[in-house]
Amino acid sequence: MTAFPGAWWLSAGRDSTAVRLVAVVRLAVIMCIAAIGSFAAPLHGHTARFLLVLGLVGVPWSTSVFFCADRPDNRIAVYGGPIGDLLMLFAAQSLLNNAVEPVLLGYLVLVAFTVYTAGRSFAALLVAAAIGLTFIAHEIGPGNQQLRASITIPIFIGAAALVPLLERTTALQARATAQSERLRTRADTILTHVADAVFVTDTTGRIVLCNPATERLLRLPAAGITGSPCSAVVGLRAGERVLDCSTGCALLHHQAPEGQDLWRLTTGERRQPLLAEAAEVPGADGRMEVVHSVRDITRLKQAEEAKTLFLATASHELKTPLTVISGFASTLLKYPDLNDEMRLSAYEAISTRSVELTRIVERLLLSSRIEAGRLEVKLEHVDVMPLLRERVASYTASMHRPVTLHTSDPLPLAVANIPALTTVVDHLLDNAIKYSPGGEPIEICAAANEYALDIGITDHGVGMDADQAAHCFDRFWQAESTDVRRFGGTGIGLYIVQSLVDAMHGRISVHSAPGEGSTFTVALRRADAVPPQQPRVEGEATSIREFMRQIGVPERNRR
Repeated sequence: MTAFPGAWWLSAGRDSTAVRLVAVVRLAVIMCIAAIGSFAAPLHGHTARFLLVLGLVGVPWSTSVFFCADRPDNRIAVYGGPIGDLLMLFAAQSLLNNAVEPVLLGYLVLVAFTVYTAGRSFAALLVAAAIGLTFIAHEIGPGNQQLRASITIPIFIGAAALVPLLERTTALQARATAQSERLRTRADTILTHVADAVFVTDTTGRIVLCNPATERLLRLPAAGITGSPCSAVVGLRAGERVLDCSTGCALLHHQAPEGQDLWRLTTGERRQPLLAEAAEVPGADGRMEVVHSVRDITRLKQAEEAKTLFLATASHELKTPLTVISGFASTLLKYPDLNDEMRLSAYEAISTRSVELTRIVERLLLSSRIEAGRLEVKLEHVDVMPLLRERVASYTASMHRPVTLHTSDPLPLAVANIPALTTVVDHLLDNAIKYSPGGEPIEICAAANEYALDIGITDHGVGMDADQAAHCFDRFWQAESTDVRRFGGTGIGLYIVQSLVDAMHGRISVHSAPGEGSTFTVALRRADAVPPQQPRVEGEATSIREFMRQIGVPERNRR
């Protein structure tokens, strides 16, 4: 709180509570003096004049200041109050006998309050005015009241010394208050935006404070959390044991440094895994409270389970072609005199399984590069019709399955990358063929709207329910039903598809129903709706680039 000469009015209203308190005290003192004077014996002379001034001027003025003090930052209360006090003290000093010393003490109190409520500069003006008014009162007062230097000089020196001293004290207090407010605001902001649930319990185990993340975790409003026992609202469990907090926080003295794995039952009776920590903190009343930090690790647990399933699935998928290749290779080595027909059959089996094994490895490598973010897709204007016709002809011939193409000619150019789009179409066609084992037809539809070119690949196979459709693009995700798992797969094909589509600034969606098949729709931006040259996007790459990297062909330098 710093005041400076020439701008003392800028410090108005720095402590509204103190201003209101002074206004109450001022009004009470003046009313008491006026009441006592009205019941006293008939007064004459200077004393009667003083009470008249007090009643006609002091009471209305102090009442006005009192009501003005209820409004924050009101300059009449901050500055008009001390000015009125100064004038009332001057009136007492001028009209009353033997009032010099009490009035000087009143000046001292006035300066002390003014330094705190209005600042150093204004208080210094009051000190100078008090000195001048004291000498004027000495000249015009009754009987030329005598000013004793032994009292007057120390009081005025003390008043002058109070100004910088109290200003310094007030400035330190204001700085400490501002620092405390900043820390409180910072703490509130952190607690409000932190992702972990943070709540504080008292010595009885009741929650006294919680952040918004706690409300989201428990799916309860703050009013339903605070004041409730932690064991009843949160209900933490370790293994199959419910934590007993009846004798104190059970988590406080039995936790690992990195937190403890716990769980709770949600309102839907679903098991929710949590990572919890607790620590003691001093409360407002001096008693120790316990602050808890709880993190929902459901997705982390699901990811761990998915990775475990992926490793088992990938191992099985790799083992099957390797077993066939190894078996036929051993047969050819062991029986060199096989006839041409059997030898050709063995070679075809080895070749087929080698292609299958290559595809699995390519998907694993591509998934790894996507996750690391080290790949790039260069976008350009692409005519998708030749690519679609070529893939339809290739799959129809190789898979002996009816794959039909429906388009609305002419199609506009799309913003895409040919190798990436080829990978997307191949994955979706493989997926459609795999999940329609009855030989149902596969359909590709391409159509354009105002902003995008849509490519839809439809099968009429087993389909998916709503939960499977919501998770089908997740990495390592595998459907759990027996009908789906018999088709095999590593669980990363659709993750690769979505990543490549995202890298081309497109969108992919799925519509599916059990027993009715699935439709995957890829929406690419039209070339005539965007600038022709797009910057390279960090993300996915083709298996060709990965193969070139492994055989030692250097990549182009990145910008």
